[in-house]
Amino acid sequence: MSRTRQPLPDRRLAETRRVETPQGHTAFISVGYQPSSPLKPREVFYCEGFKSGSDLEYHMQDMCVLISLLLQFDMTPSDIARSLSRRKTEMGEVAYASLVGWVLEAVCQPPQWADQVTLADDPPEQEGRANET
Repeated sequence: MSRTRQPLPDRRLAETRRVETPQGHTAFISVGYQPSSPLKPREVFYCEGFKSGSDLEYHMQDMCVLISLLLQFDMTPSDIARSLSRRKTEMGEVAYASLVGWVLEAVCQPPQWADQVTLADDPPEQEGRANET
């Protein structure tokens, strides 16, 4: 079964998020959402955080492109994250073993407007239903 990439319109909702690693690095990404389904992440862009021109910056940019392609082929962030490596931390917890996991963890978080969209998408209550048998 082949999947088809779902291209995105030129304008769409986006939210910038902070990604922190256990090593103390902080980076920022922007998560873009499907306009017809504003809770569905469809792309990730690296914004800033690593030294300009560094290997980490290039890895982050390329990683965001690959994650975006997977999202546009209808994979969910949790599906992608489920396949990633994990390891035990010094505190004995299990955490993602790479920057890819930390980015996907940020992508999995709902956007700030999630409560508003959920309320707007709920069907209105129909009057008179209580009297029906």
